[in-house]
Order: sequence, then structure tokens, then C-alpha cells
Amino acid sequence: MKNYILYLLTIFVITSVSMAVNPQVTIQISGGVTGSIVLELYADTAPITTANFISYVKKNFYNNLIIHRVINGFMIQGGGFDTNIIQKPHDPNIINESYNNLSNLRGTIAMARTSEPDTANSQFYINTVDNTSLNYGAIAYDGYGNAYRKIGYCVFGRVISGMNIVDAIAAVATTTKSGMTDVPVNNIIIQSVTITKNAPVCANKMIGDIDRDCNIDLADFAQMAENWLLCNSITICQ
Repeated sequence: MKNYILYLLTIFVITSVSMAVNPQVTIQISGGVTGSIVLELYADTAPITTANFISYVKKNFYNNLIIHRVINGFMIQGGGFDTNIIQKPHDPNIINESYNNLSNLRGTIAMARTSEPDTANSQFYINTVDNTSLNYGAIAYDGYGNAYRKIGYCVFGRVISGMNIVDAIAAVATTTKSGMTDVPVNNIIIQSVTITKNAPVCANKMIGDIDRDCNIDLADFAQMAENWLLCNSITICQ
């Protein structure tokens, strides 16, 4: 059993999701603004980030969360907080693929993170204007006037339909709630996020992918533990 778990951990590190074509997802918005936003995700140039986002979508993670940060003339951000401004527990952080040379242009979707480069998890933002200062390699200056290049924020897709909904969200009134600024006065709810075209498929059947989501993650280990307790087997109990 110990050797099998070690093998699964090894597979977890070296395997990835293969997507023949770029998937499309639809974000259904309700509340202060209603409508749909359709995204094309760049699985070819941001494979880790796209796989991470798709994993959250498949688990219905984003359903009933909110767009919690809106700055008109900049971007809208969501995917982390519920209507009570309580952060939802998320999966581990992913590496920053900002080096993919995709630019933070109007209508692109990118991963939000802290000031540390590899801290993105579930939260995303959609650029409402060209924000090239957020790109990998953009020039910035420290407090002493010395120039340096930014790590940047990873773009992994673009809006292909519903930019009018994005703009409508960007124009809503905001306030401070629970110590967080730039929160819409009326909740902008992510009612659902669904894969609507070109759903990703696993390149190969992966040993240990119990829930068949093309990832070997904590959910699979939890299912294996439950199966072991119920029927002394790590595969699905019959």
C-alpha cells in the first residue's frame, strides 16, 4: 500500500491534462447584473492554469460565489468569496505561467494572486482595458528609482461573447464590506460556470484518477481512503 501511494504521488507530479482544442466555458451572472460571459481558455499556451480552472469548474466550485472586486477602468475580479464576503477554501496554489507572453489586454482573463508569484489558486480577473503593466517583463521601478522587470500575471483566456456584461459589471457602484474595498453594493453572483464546448479529455488514463477529472489530487486520495474503509479496496466499491 505504501509503495502504491508513493507511485501515485510520483504520477501526480509528472502527469498533466492534454486538451486537443481550447475549451470554452460560460459564466452565468445574476444579481446586480444578469447575463452570460463566454470564455475561450488557452490550454495550448497556459496548460497548467487552464487545467486548474477547469478542475474548479468541474467541481462546481464557483457556483454562487461573487464578483467581489470591481475597479472601473481596470478589471473585475471574482472566484474566491461568497455573498457574505467569506473566502471559500481552495485547492493548493499553482505556478505562475505569466512567461507565456500572453498580454493583459481588454477582454482577457487572468489569474489573481498575492505579491508572491506562485500564489494563484481559484480567483481570476477579467481586464476591462489594456493592462500591459501587468504583463511578464513589464518595466517597473523600485523606491530608489531602479528599473526592474515584473513577474506579471498569467493570462489564460479571453472573452469571446458577453463583454457587454463585463462592462456592465465594471460600471456598478462599489463600497467597502467586511474591510474589503471595491465590493459591488449589490451582489454580482456567479450563478454557475460550465464547460460549453471542447471539454478537455485525458491524454492517457491515469492510475489513481478515481473521480475521472484528469487530475490526481486530494479528492482522489480522500476517495481512496473512504473506499479502503468501506470495502478494503482503493478502487470504487461495487
